[in-house]
Amino acid sequence: MLDLRDLDLNILLAFDAIYSQCSITRAADVMGLSQPAMSNALRRLRLVCNDPLFIKTHLGVTPTLTAHRLAEHVRGALSSLREGLRVIPAQNQEPSQVLRISCLDCLQPLLLDALLDRPGTDWQVRYYQPHRREALAELASGKLDILIDIDQPISQLAGLRKLPLFSDHYVFAHGAALAHVPQSLEEYLAVPQIQVSSRRDGLSPVDLELGLKGLKRNLALTLQSSLAARLIADQHPFGLTLPSRVASALGLDQAPLPLARPIALTLSLYVDAKYRRDRVREQLVERLVTLFQSSESAAEEKRLA
Repeated sequence: MLDLRDLDLNILLAFDAIYSQCSITRAADVMGLSQPAMSNALRRLRLVCNDPLFIKTHLGVTPTLTAHRLAEHVRGALSSLREGLRVIPAQNQEPSQVLRISCLDCLQPLLLDALLDRPGTDWQVRYYQPHRREALAELASGKLDILIDIDQPISQLAGLRKLPLFSDHYVFAHGAALAHVPQSLEEYLAVPQIQVSSRRDGLSPVDLELGLKGLKRNLALTLQSSLAARLIADQHPFGLTLPSRVASALGLDQAPLPLARPIALTLSLYVDAKYRRDRVREQLVERLVTLFQSSESAAEEKRLA
């Protein structure tokens, strides 16, 4: 039985080159070695394998049966080693370059707006549609870095942190196709509206508020994509009820809801508490919160101007 301690990587590389080129001279050129050095490597491997491995011919060398059998395993081992060495730089990259975020589709424009407004950022942002139960579990397991969602109570036993991002209020938004903006509650309830939601059921804060009064919107279409809703609103006379900042990010016109009082929305960021011990990710969380809060201040100044 061969003893691996009698082998080194160089003679295996030499074997692979000779087997590929069917010539000791050409193999030496490929590896950047002299022909005597290549011949010496082959001699060492022949001693280990107790087989000539290659037979000289007028065209170069021909592999023996043992060489053919050995080549499959040597090439597989070298390929595996090259692949392992190739992925090492990727694994050693700063984890700060990737953010895995679970965020409602209609809220993504706000995050992109905040990030793209800061040149020089080097984040790779990957979005996933949130399923609240799965998202909280993925935060704990490390499959997800950040969850951005409507503010909700969480158990301290969950090991999660909740950081407030901003508060907003709902508005009536519309595109160019809607000729008349509803002025009364009756008109608002009658106009066909697009609901943007990733959930199959459940009520938005606006629908919950209306439901307490026995009222209901005319939801003509439910979509998961806010961009699709934006395109439809420009072509068809539909309205949308969205947070003000989302409507602004989508470039939609907006008007106050014809209700007695505004319906508020508070957005929070949820992250695994253990990231406090991870300096890079903790800095990312703090930076993201700062981006949202600074953009909120800018939006408030714009409203007051």
